[in-house]
Amino acid sequence: MHSDDLHEKLQNIECEEDLPNAVIVTNVPVEVFSVDQQKANFSDLFTQIESGCHFNFLRSFRRVRITFEKPESATAAKLLTQHLSFNGTILKSFFAQRIRLRDASDDGLLKLPPLEKQFLISPPASPPVGWEQSHEMAPVVCNFDLMAKLAALTVNDTFEVYEGDEDKPKIVIHPANEEGNVMPAQSLMPKTPRPPNTPRSVREKHT
Repeated sequence: MHSDDLHEKLQNIECEEDLPNAVIVTNVPVEVFSVDQQKANFSDLFTQIESGCHFNFLRSFRRVRITFEKPESATAAKLLTQHLSFNGTILKSFFAQRIRLRDASDDGLLKLPPLEKQFLISPPASPPVGWEQSHEMAPVVCNFDLMAKLAALTVNDTFEVYEGDEDKPKIVIHPANEEGNVMPAQSLMPKTPRPPNTPRSVREKHT
């Protein structure tokens, strides 16, 4: 069963760039991170496979990531360190996922959804496929009812605006009177002035 899974994974690999080029070694002794000589001895295990390999020492996790230029070197490093005893500690290793940098013009960027799906996610919803905008009618400028009432109205006739209801009065417009019949505005009543203040000594003298 494991051979079938491995065969399926190999079929999914399109090119050599999809193969892992790095390994992560776990259960690394603490002295590798603190003693320079132990770090050099640990590094020599991998520089003999490929001299230009790069190391990332992760002290908190007691792990070391080693990146190679070729996938074959990563495979050789994994076979070398798997169950290898280093300073009395059994090492373990596994392949790391390859990091591939893409250009800004690559197709791997996020794209907009298809047009037929946009009306389902946009607030407010877009019209469905096949919808066409209809032409609205122009606004009505001439009100024929109003024009008929204005034409029937003469200068000296009254015009009933509202016929009235049980609890509402009738509204009737009457023609305006001529200027001679207009009542003049009532004159204001004259105000009596307040008497001046009399000194107290004068008031006592009269009393």
